[in-house]
Amino acid sequence: MKLDAESIAERIVPPLLRNHRLVLALAALVTVLGAFFSAKLYADLRSDVEELLPAYAPSVVAARTIGPKVHNVTHLSIVLEGNDPDALERFSDDLAKKLRALPKEMVSTVDYKTDEQQAFIQRFGALYVDLPDLQQISAVLDKRIAWEKRHAIEGSMDLLGEPIESTPPPKFDLDAIEKKYDQATGQLTQFRNGYFQTPDGHILAMLVRPPEISTGYSANKALLDAVREAVESLKPATYDPTMKVGFDGDVSSLVEEQEALIEDLASSTAVVLIFVMLVLWLYFRRWSAILAISAALACATSTTFGLGFFLVGHLNANTAFLGSIVVGNGINVSIILTARYLEERRRGLNVADAIRKAWPATFTATFIASFGAGLAYLSLSSTDFRGFSQFGLLGGLGMGLCWLAAYLLMPPLLVLIDRDGDAMPAPPKRILGPSVAYLVERHSGWVRLASAGLLLASIVGVMTYSGNLIEYDPARLRSQKSIKNGAVFWGTKVDQVFKAYLTPIAVRAETPEELNAFTVALAERRKAKGENDPVREVRTLNSVIPADQDAKIPMLQKIRAQLTDTRINMLEPELAKRARLLRPPADLRPVTLADLPDAIRLPLVERDGTTGRIALIFPSFMGSMGPKELAEITDVIRGAIADSKGRARAVGQSLLFHDISRSILQDGPKATVLAFAVVCLLVLVAFRRLVPSLQVLSGLVLGVVWLVGWAAFARVRLNFLNFVVLPITFGIGVDYAANIVQRYWLDGPGSLGRVLRETGGAVALCSATTIIGYASLLVADSRALAGFGLLASLGEVACLTAALVALPAWVMRGSIAVDLPATPAADVQAEGKRESA
Repeated sequence: MKLDAESIAERIVPPLLRNHRLVLALAALVTVLGAFFSAKLYADLRSDVEELLPAYAPSVVAARTIGPKVHNVTHLSIVLEGNDPDALERFSDDLAKKLRALPKEMVSTVDYKTDEQQAFIQRFGALYVDLPDLQQISAVLDKRIAWEKRHAIEGSMDLLGEPIESTPPPKFDLDAIEKKYDQATGQLTQFRNGYFQTPDGHILAMLVRPPEISTGYSANKALLDAVREAVESLKPATYDPTMKVGFDGDVSSLVEEQEALIEDLASSTAVVLIFVMLVLWLYFRRWSAILAISAALACATSTTFGLGFFLVGHLNANTAFLGSIVVGNGINVSIILTARYLEERRRGLNVADAIRKAWPATFTATFIASFGAGLAYLSLSSTDFRGFSQFGLLGGLGMGLCWLAAYLLMPPLLVLIDRDGDAMPAPPKRILGPSVAYLVERHSGWVRLASAGLLLASIVGVMTYSGNLIEYDPARLRSQKSIKNGAVFWGTKVDQVFKAYLTPIAVRAETPEELNAFTVALAERRKAKGENDPVREVRTLNSVIPADQDAKIPMLQKIRAQLTDTRINMLEPELAKRARLLRPPADLRPVTLADLPDAIRLPLVERDGTTGRIALIFPSFMGSMGPKELAEITDVIRGAIADSKGRARAVGQSLLFHDISRSILQDGPKATVLAFAVVCLLVLVAFRRLVPSLQVLSGLVLGVVWLVGWAAFARVRLNFLNFVVLPITFGIGVDYAANIVQRYWLDGPGSLGRVLRETGGAVALCSATTIIGYASLLVADSRALAGFGLLASLGEVACLTAALVALPAWVMRGSIAVDLPATPAADVQAEGKRESA
């Protein structure tokens, strides 16, 4: 059986033309069903980065197992900024009352003052002093009291007969002990008037915690809206005309990113539709052709995302914008087929004959282009990182369906829309194709020199690249709005208030004994780190409820008896002040779990009331962490879990971003190599000749090297989104070289100018629509999306330039004249048929 394009066309095209109404009716039904399920897919849009990791990633497993069992450690920060510190305090008091009146299923706690913590420390703080330190304090007091007693006896003599007055008082040497515990109390004394406020009073922060950890948009949006409504109802300007109110924290960030993603989708879709239609009109100037292309594309894209509902079920931050890319890339097949069809019509063929001529003439090149791109996308689906795999699955499916829709639906559409009697206008005057042909034919030497220079520069750029290859700072990938006046902007204000990382990493063990083993292992690892210890505080029930209380209480009662008012009043003013701070309260009793402030107690108690299995790890870093900090905190915590040989799990944003970075480094190179391998294999199988295959691949590689060189010079860092540019550029970039090389081999030597003028123009149009798909993301507010759009657009320009300009100047202009005899195009096609047979 013959499997070349001509024999396939003979079997498929006639039935499509005869039954065009039935085919189109079935296509319409598929399009409607696809659109229905596509809408359901887009309705479930998830912007949280957890959706990008594989389901078995440690961070994801921990979040799903720990999240439902523990109280929330995430929060919504309300940031007040103004010139009147007292007004900020009054406003926060009134706002707190409103927020605490919200439903308990929405708001668990509202923290903005240190009153509760200060009262607790004043009441029970003495019990947190270690027993040896209490014993040292008592000994110092004993010595001082003994001296004071002897000093009080006027004219008394010591054992050597010297006056007591000449004996200096013993030192009140408790500096080391006080310094030891100042670190714990200093976090509270740094605030102005006991509010979470900077010392100058111009910034005040409030922390609102929902009862449950939620990564869903609806619950977080409801909380943020309720808080905003409460803020607006108080009319901040009536307290202080300069007051500004902003929001930060996990709740605000999730809502902000989700809304930015939706806005970016709408803007990019509008840009794609408008500009794709514009370039189609400028190129074809024939509405029947544009309508046919649009109908075939609509069927393919709706079917792609309709099937995506069943294959994936939802969209994530990577797959959300695939609609623009599938439209920009998938339309290329219909453009190439239509361009060849119109070319045959201008030669005098009727509609049916023009279709029969164009269908096989473009079949091989578009098959290579579409399935090369599709396989490049599918190479991403071989990875475990869902940000890559789901992107690859939907992208690969889209490329395949767009090719299939073009070759099954374009013949019936053209037969229905176009008419044999219609006058075929002359093609619009081409500018790009003739210009490229003139450049390559007349100035090939300069083209070779320029392309070689760009190649050398690209190599230099890669060799001199410095800095982090991966982008570890999530703030750099956030939306511009967030940076200018959103969560990222207000987050810097929160840092000024607390000067510490607020959201801890939660560790949950299966038993209290396993948690104890973990904390011991963690302490050993922290000790080994020395000054590079990445942990500021480890909080467990053992650390928040003092040990040895039964032994401490008698000692504290003794210290209180030593520090009577009379004795304190005898001391110098500074010593008296220190002594009063040391004196325990009269009604001292052991601390219980119920005594702890809610902000400390709730995160350490599971939702079912179980205690003793949770530890909170507070990093010592402030703000965003770099690769070093992420690696250090992850190594210390997960290493301690491994050392303890328990079943503990840890969950936290820093661990999550470490897992994402690691997945990118592991899966990205694998997907890139696989994409290039399958594209090479596809080209060799499709052309079945080594020389044209190498010509296609040389054009592709040259364009990709130029892209990588530019990115290296620009110090572009890879992230969970732009890493896919390289694999899909292999698949899409091969399109242009494949079309040019195939047409040249069909038409034979001496046809280079015509090929560049005719096919080159169509290839440029294909690239233009693809660039529009990518460039539509440049209007996105998200810096991650905009960066992806820019890098992918540059990849398109590089591969197009390599295929249309550099490849003909270097390879095809000379070598094909030697490899092929001066044979008419028909003989070349016949020879290809004989070989395939």
